[in-house]
Amino acid sequence: MRQQRSRSDASPNETTTDISESIKDSTDGSTRGGFFSGWFAQPSETGETRDDDASSDYSSSFDSGEDDNLRSQTESYETDDYDSAEDDDSLIEFDRGMRARHGQACKYMRSGKFAKALKKFEAILAAILERFGENHHRVGAALHNVGIANLRAGKLDDAMDAIEEAVRIRKLTLGQDDPKVADSLVELGIVLLSLKEYSDSLEVFMEALEMREAEADDIVLPEQIKESSLKIAKVLNNIGCVNFENSKYKSALEAFEDAIEMQKKALGDVSPFSFNNPATKPGFLTMASTMCNKGYIDLEQENYKAAVNTFTESIKIQKLLLGADNKLVLSTLDNLGYAQTMYGSTDKGLTTYKELLSNQEKSYGESQSDCARTMRNIIFLQLTNKDYDSALKMLCSLEDIQVEVAGDKSSKELAETRKLMGQVNYQVLKYPTTAGCGVFTCNIGDTDEDIDLTNWKPDKPKNGSKMSGHRVTC
Repeated sequence: MRQQRSRSDASPNETTTDISESIKDSTDGSTRGGFFSGWFAQPSETGETRDDDASSDYSSSFDSGEDDNLRSQTESYETDDYDSAEDDDSLIEFDRGMRARHGQACKYMRSGKFAKALKKFEAILAAILERFGENHHRVGAALHNVGIANLRAGKLDDAMDAIEEAVRIRKLTLGQDDPKVADSLVELGIVLLSLKEYSDSLEVFMEALEMREAEADDIVLPEQIKESSLKIAKVLNNIGCVNFENSKYKSALEAFEDAIEMQKKALGDVSPFSFNNPATKPGFLTMASTMCNKGYIDLEQENYKAAVNTFTESIKIQKLLLGADNKLVLSTLDNLGYAQTMYGSTDKGLTTYKELLSNQEKSYGESQSDCARTMRNIIFLQLTNKDYDSALKMLCSLEDIQVEVAGDKSSKELAETRKLMGQVNYQVLKYPTTAGCGVFTCNIGDTDEDIDLTNWKPDKPKNGSKMSGHRVTC
């Protein structure tokens, strides 16, 4: 059985609050202990206004080891039915302030300002603790959001503390089988996986899966069945991620395939008309990410035909919903080009890599080294097809990038490029055409009929599986 961690497990270089520490409450002098010891002394914030985007969705990604396309969301601010007119006035004012803070926190999350978002969520938690005490369902929601903000900020130990406590309080106040308990379990599993605690992560996800499936047994309305199926699929995807990161590819593949099957059944066929309802877009994007995860397994198992089919299906969805320079689009094109190349579909691989290069050149986020790697892959396929003119032009472009990166210094990559340029130039001169890159003097050894492309063969992209959190409205 997994043992709950404490802040004492954190790195000695991290600044944390000992959860066993007790401090005096500033309002009534009582001693507060345990996890919440540091929250009751936090000052309240004032003067905040309701943000216009407070009702918008917050969508972000959390990749194992990378910042890519997984959905980790915050809980919407929860309210209660009021018991009396006296309570009504005070609680309405309280909730108005909390919603304003929550909306601002969500805005910070959407813009990647996680430290500011965390400060807002912590202020909400402190205020809710002061008003309702520790064992209240709103405290569970507030802790859940604090945990996600820490998770997105990379503070995994703090995220662990908050989300574990959110699970405990939600079980206590809402019941062991409440869907919100499963929501927090999913996020806890993501934190554990990020910490490479695979067995603990798998145990948590299996508990969440059991709860999701039990919840589905009581649902009869079609729209609720669809939503329930997508939630189950997300947990299955995460189970696949645990097994993928732990190199258990067979189990990972089974989980991803089960998830995709459920997603397709719930969402239907993919077409431009599939997205007339904006609410369906996140579901399709999550399915596209799950398909990528399956494709990574196909590549690991060298099942290149299956990989081509999987990535082709995924990129179709992505192109309908995302910009050409989106990181997920660029990554999927890279994997698709590699799978096509390894499967022997040279022309298709060449087309895919050219599209990738075009997108990379338009993206401010892509480095010259990314473009250079794609150029190398294009050159490999052009020379495989004996298209020497096109290869020589691409080699010239690659040389320009390498010279700019290396400056006055020589590099192994630049020397390798210039050697290949000489070999290719010989082939161009042997069968004259308009190469468009000038004429190079052939060196001794450049006159071989066959060009050795061993060092130019595309490398398998480095992939990290994409996890899925639950999706709610801020």
